[in-house]
Amino acid sequence: MSLFLPYFILVPLLGYLLSSFANRRAEGFISWTAMLTAGLNLFGIMALGALWVSGGFQDYHYNGPVIYSSEDTVFAIDIFFDGTTAVFAFVASLLTLLDTIFSRYYIHREMGFKRYFNSIQLFYLGILLILFSGNLEALFVGWEIIGITSFFLIAFYRHRYLPVKNALKVVSFYRVADIFLLLGIWICHHYFHKSIHFNELQLAWEQGTPLITAQPYTLLIPLIFLGVALVKSAQWPFSSWLPRAMEGPTSSSAIFYGSLSVHIGVFLLLRTYPLWGDNWTFKALVIASGVLTSLFATFTARVQSSVKTQIAYSSIAQIGVMFVEVALGWHKLALLHFASNAFLRTYQLLVSPSVLSYLIHDQFFNFIPPQHNFADNLWGKIRMSVYVMSIKEWRMDTGMYQWFWKPLKWVGNKVAALGFRGAMYLFVPLYLVGLYFVYHKGAVPMRAIGVLPEAMSIAALSLVLMAFVERGDARRAWTLIVMNQLFVSLAVGFNEQFDFGQIHLFLSGIVASAVVGYAVLNYLQKQGEAIDLGKFHGHSYEHPKLVIVFLLASLSLAGFPITPTFIGEDLLLSHIHENQIVLTVTTALGFIVGGLAIFRIYGRIFLGPHEKGYHEVAYRSS
Repeated sequence: MSLFLPYFILVPLLGYLLSSFANRRAEGFISWTAMLTAGLNLFGIMALGALWVSGGFQDYHYNGPVIYSSEDTVFAIDIFFDGTTAVFAFVASLLTLLDTIFSRYYIHREMGFKRYFNSIQLFYLGILLILFSGNLEALFVGWEIIGITSFFLIAFYRHRYLPVKNALKVVSFYRVADIFLLLGIWICHHYFHKSIHFNELQLAWEQGTPLITAQPYTLLIPLIFLGVALVKSAQWPFSSWLPRAMEGPTSSSAIFYGSLSVHIGVFLLLRTYPLWGDNWTFKALVIASGVLTSLFATFTARVQSSVKTQIAYSSIAQIGVMFVEVALGWHKLALLHFASNAFLRTYQLLVSPSVLSYLIHDQFFNFIPPQHNFADNLWGKIRMSVYVMSIKEWRMDTGMYQWFWKPLKWVGNKVAALGFRGAMYLFVPLYLVGLYFVYHKGAVPMRAIGVLPEAMSIAALSLVLMAFVERGDARRAWTLIVMNQLFVSLAVGFNEQFDFGQIHLFLSGIVASAVVGYAVLNYLQKQGEAIDLGKFHGHSYEHPKLVIVFLLASLSLAGFPITPTFIGEDLLLSHIHENQIVLTVTTALGFIVGGLAIFRIYGRIFLGPHEKGYHEVAYRSS
């Protein structure tokens, strides 16, 4: 039966390709393609589940295609099916089918009908890649696909201000989770000296064989996966992004942030449970995070004025309880809890517009003001304090900005004092000299070789921070991002002696996307269009084809699967040693900030309200 596992990935891939090449006015063909894709997979999952049960619950594993291989690295898409996959995939397929049926009428005659269904098809492919992933590399591919489709759907009403703004805010959280997951894969490679397969983890757990026995990996590997799960499932203190993600269509909010995407953190903890199932210190951390999230989210949900925000925080609270259930080993209960919560939140979000209209009507005619002051005593003052903090969502958004983004912007502004021209005069000669010496290491003293990787990575981070705070010409920011990637490859090239073909693979994606992106920006400037980053310009109105070209260049530069840049990032990280803390931190930060800077360029140039007066001006929020 293992030979049939690729079917569940190929069907949504085929559906996405058919939908992509369809005429945008062919609503019937596009919607029926999406429904058939989900329906066929749902039937296949039910059949495979029945065979799995009748076969004595024997897990299936399929060795998928090898994307890239070398002497020390194998990047393959392996597929795995067990009870966890069966429950998650069944719920995902059924809810996707129901959501596409609903969306066929809900998005009818919208300008972005085809764009919406393409995004849903791509999301379905990504979620199945995660659920059927046999190793961390395959899971990461699906993880990245879900991240980009989240951006597309939150910014679906791309001619409005707040949907685009919130899409950029959400993708900033996703980017942090993406890079930390990549770091988790990197540490696993160093510890296990190979790509770890989930069936191996499951087998070792069933045999009672501890997988992690040496420090510092005892807590480091699971801590990274916990951080990724906290961000992806919007657990405290990362909960504030989920209500912002509700700016998209109600149907996409239901399937993404009510039922499926937001539960992927729970799935990741279930998959990695054999790595930390015997560590009670880590279990206590998972339980504490789940309990804290449930408390804060419950308080917040009870006082929000937006029905979508109420449902979002209610879902977060339940996911916090699921974290506790997974940590305690109650995995069957966690799976049942997931399915129940997913169905409930999808239903609540899909009917929320109708329910809201009835409630507003009832409040308008039957409003009863409070009869007494709650702050007359100590208990009342405590209640009012919790009420105010819950309305402010416990200042999680402000805290993230103050403690993470503001320091990065401060450093970026300090470096930006050089000016673009000054940076070019300083960094271009430095890169050319470094490029010469990386191919002639014999001419460099051994003492210098030891510090050059960190020095080059710090230079790379400085360049990308300059791009992050750039508010002028988008071409300058684009150039700084490309130079950041060049310096990253130089830093790892100095780190150790290995096949330069891996660096060349990474740079092939960088150079191609850099040239295409710069050509698009230059073309817009020659056409008299504004390309500064001080505000949104909405050029998708008049340049719809350039949007697609620049988007592809941006995704390649940011390392979207499966581009040469994406494979190159994984290869470069594999050549960073586990004791090189500075190099690891600066490289990871560079990837995070670089991705955000790329999305910001794309968003501000092509999305948002159009600046020309003869175009319709959309409302700021949906």
